[in-house]
Amino acid sequence: MRVQVGLWPGSVRLLCCAAGLWATALLAPGPWALFAVPVLGALGFLGLRRHHHLGVGLIVFACLLTVQITALTTVRGPDDTVETVGTVIGHSTPGASGWSRLTVVTAAGFTEVLSPEVVADGSRVRMLTERLDDIRISSDDPQVVREPGGLWQWRERLRDRLREDSLAAGNDGGRLLPGLVVGDTDPQDERMLDDMRVVSLTHVSAVSGSNVTIVSLGAGLLAGFCRAGPRLRVSIGVLTCLGYVFIVGFEPSAIRAAGMAIAAAVVFLRGGGISPVAVMCSTASLLLAFVPVLATSVGFVLSVVSTAAIMFVVPVLLRRLAVHVPFVPAVLMTALVVPLVAQLACTPVLVGIDPRIGLWSVAANALAAPAVLPATVAGFLSLVATGLATTGLPGPEFAAGFLAWLGSFPAWWIVGAARVCASLPGAALDWPSPPVGTLLALGLLAVAAVGTWMLVRRRMWGLPVLVLCIVLTASIIVTIRARPPGQDWQVIVCDVGQGSGAVVNLGEGRGLVVDTGRESKPIDTCLDESGVDEFDLMLSHFDSDHFAGYQGTTWGRTIGRMFVSANVAGSPEARRVATDTGAAVVPIGRGQTLGLGSATVEVLWPPLRAMIGEEDEELRNEDSLVIRVDQEGLSTLLPGDVGEQEQYVLAQNLRPVDVLIAPHHGSSDLAAEFFTAAAPRLGVVSVGENSYGHPTTKSLRAFGPVPVLRTDRCGTVAIYADARYSTGHGCPEGDG
Repeated sequence: MRVQVGLWPGSVRLLCCAAGLWATALLAPGPWALFAVPVLGALGFLGLRRHHHLGVGLIVFACLLTVQITALTTVRGPDDTVETVGTVIGHSTPGASGWSRLTVVTAAGFTEVLSPEVVADGSRVRMLTERLDDIRISSDDPQVVREPGGLWQWRERLRDRLREDSLAAGNDGGRLLPGLVVGDTDPQDERMLDDMRVVSLTHVSAVSGSNVTIVSLGAGLLAGFCRAGPRLRVSIGVLTCLGYVFIVGFEPSAIRAAGMAIAAAVVFLRGGGISPVAVMCSTASLLLAFVPVLATSVGFVLSVVSTAAIMFVVPVLLRRLAVHVPFVPAVLMTALVVPLVAQLACTPVLVGIDPRIGLWSVAANALAAPAVLPATVAGFLSLVATGLATTGLPGPEFAAGFLAWLGSFPAWWIVGAARVCASLPGAALDWPSPPVGTLLALGLLAVAAVGTWMLVRRRMWGLPVLVLCIVLTASIIVTIRARPPGQDWQVIVCDVGQGSGAVVNLGEGRGLVVDTGRESKPIDTCLDESGVDEFDLMLSHFDSDHFAGYQGTTWGRTIGRMFVSANVAGSPEARRVATDTGAAVVPIGRGQTLGLGSATVEVLWPPLRAMIGEEDEELRNEDSLVIRVDQEGLSTLLPGDVGEQEQYVLAQNLRPVDVLIAPHHGSSDLAAEFFTAAAPRLGVVSVGENSYGHPTTKSLRAFGPVPVLRTDRCGTVAIYADARYSTGHGCPEGDG
């Protein structure tokens, strides 16, 4: 009891310090906040005699606050455009915009720079940067003034060799292993990434705290096996962790993973006499002081929440369950309890990022957890063997390849578990958007925690409390879930965000997919709801918001032909899609009529250009396909992204249709004559969150006095004969 009383004030002191640093990192004050440091320090020294713990806490907080404000000032830099010179020590994967975040060490300290181009880690670069919110941005590509040195080149050889050896295994595990071990996610395709995201296994797709913990703990335990003392064990574990992070890269996610791993290593390798709360809060405080950008990192929040839940909740549950359910093996109980507790603790944060919950996430994590250890160990030992092979020894080179091949099998199990669980019904259920969804998740989690605690304490009232929690959760899901289309649908306008994607029913499980949107998952979900398993693909043109999600159409389905405008049939984009999907390219142009199952497709635009060469194959909206689809009881016009001039020409010979999809997502670049000639009974705008102002008031008014449905408000729109419709989410008639 005396030990607990002695540790308690120190733990609370560090907890308050971590919370204060997190708050100041979120507020991101300027250098003026340094004036508060002497005041806090003076109050701390004055309080040392009467309130020792409070005084020490204030002094520690003042010191770390000084470091944090200095780091924030360095990262942001001056407001003016200045020349930034430094060494790149880490980078993020390019986002959808193509920009990457470079971590650069300059003479003033660490700086985060958004760059249009990625350079090799270890390069010394020069670039003109300006302030963008809390980081810097460079409009031009970084100028490399010195190539990476020998140590950085050695690091790159290790990473490249691990990727080559892993891919040589020839299975999905070989594509996952480089990401799991060193954060190299390039070999992973979109389907793998999406499956892992759906079942909350994203932390396995790239190196995470669990991987770093396994490596650092393994090194420390090996030192203990060799009779090393507690301090030496911790030192070896920490040094191994730092070396491993050097191989992975010094981007914020790796630093966060290393911090959590070092916290766990200190607790487990040091032995008794140390408070997990103190270690956890100390680690969080140091990370937030030296890398304040982590305060806004979702990964950091998830790491802290899951680590805290595992440290404080899991031991209590395991002790209680060992008493009340002694016939269940401890290993099995741990494998079930750890992912369950971590998943539940992270749920409020996860639904704040992506308002969905998965019924099979816990099962997927439980199935994958046993495979993470052998995959990580085999991959790390392959790195060690490759490092030894660089000395010229012949044996380690073979061992590196064999270990990577061996590690691909547990990694393959992880991919398989994610794929199976992601394909099950209820793998991704809709949930209210934040902040309502986050508050609901927190409330239900609190109810579940109370019910579980009552059951653990053998109070039977816990059972109805858990039942109530389940009923409330199911009620929320049923209330907001998207409604599937009826069996007699003829055209579905998919909710693919800011982009276009539609499916035409050709009968007997066949369809025509017209555009795919930007992301793979939305069109995949739409096709799942439609029931189409075999289809032809038609791409209106090669803007990314119309074709970049094409891989999602092929997941578990059969694709036949790919119809594209004859003007761009030889473009690199057309060749790439054809190669990836295996579809046969069919060029089409104005005046052609296609008989596809129960539908007749008339190509209204574009006309064939007189000269087509590589210089003419640029991506242009005026080359966008415009088609009219006639089915029994329904005619639909899909005009792609054609603008005012093309619409005016089309209007001269356009026959009225039942349904008009708004050209170019409701852009104001339109001809009123086109809408008048189409004379639709129903309008649909395929649109999502955007900065273009789509759909414009001008485009919505151009439809005239007919219902206009927007996919950003109504969800996926299913259209039936006689222009009847149903929507994925409730929206009023004439929405828009």
